[in-house]
Amino acid sequence: MNKVQRKILEAVGVLSNNRLDYSSFSKKHMFDVKKKAEEIKSPEFVCAINCHSLVLSESWFRERGLYVSWGTLGGGVILGFFLFFPLVMPWVYKIQVDVGGIIALSFMASLGFLFSYPLLFSAKSELKTQGFQYTIFNHDSKNIHFVSDVDFQPKTCSWDECTFCLAYSAGSIEGYYYELKGYLFNEDDSVRDSFSFDDYHYMITDSDNTRQMMIKDLSARFEYVRRYMQEGPDSVEPVTGSLDLKPSLSEAAHRFQPRSKASEGKKFHIIYSIVRAVFLIPFSVQVVGHYFFCRYCRLPQRPQSVIDECGEDIFPKR
Repeated sequence: MNKVQRKILEAVGVLSNNRLDYSSFSKKHMFDVKKKAEEIKSPEFVCAINCHSLVLSESWFRERGLYVSWGTLGGGVILGFFLFFPLVMPWVYKIQVDVGGIIALSFMASLGFLFSYPLLFSAKSELKTQGFQYTIFNHDSKNIHFVSDVDFQPKTCSWDECTFCLAYSAGSIEGYYYELKGYLFNEDDSVRDSFSFDDYHYMITDSDNTRQMMIKDLSARFEYVRRYMQEGPDSVEPVTGSLDLKPSLSEAAHRFQPRSKASEGKKFHIIYSIVRAVFLIPFSVQVVGHYFFCRYCRLPQRPQSVIDECGEDIFPKR
């Protein structure tokens, strides 16, 4: 990836401009991995769990497919609009095109590629560069195998060298979305790498009450991970099920909008999907994007040593 492409991804939001920032909010809300908290809550998006490994998706997993859907749709519309005139109109309306017309039409086609490229490139990057991000917490080895928020490559660190805290989902920008974050630092205290895990928390309002509810919710979910790593799998309630990377459209809709009800039965499943596709167009566009993201996104390739350490059955598969 060259500098121009990196700037494009930062401009459209695939790459966060603040991915190497460590906010003052995070500094104030660091977790003590040695200290036991009273509240504990099961994680939202568990990919897999067994006697030695807990696998959690990254915090924005439910939103993945945003660029695949809207980027492809927007880029396709823009490209089609600009290509319609130079490629279709002269033939449909039998217009005689001279040299000046050819230059003008070629210029319009070039503009089409120029304007659509950032959107189409962001869709491809979300699918094939970013891919599916998840974190493996291994109790036996005390290793954390994560996918970097910085370059989207699989990496490994130890439990003790990682700093865990609450963080703004937009890096150093305060807002309504918060997440659990792990940071790795250089010797000069600058951020070397980072990763998020489990689902984000969305605050409906920016009041003191909702902020305390957010802190309580995310802290309780981190306590589950802390106990798993520090005290062992027997110290936490078992979590059944795992994350399916081949969801139906209704399942993808349920992930994107947790308050919606998943359909039961084949007949209702089909009706549920059709209703969302027809009557909720903006909503359905992103649901379709998530559907295709899960089925065709890049899965991180782990070294054989990590596979041997964690067991092949723990890794998300299609």
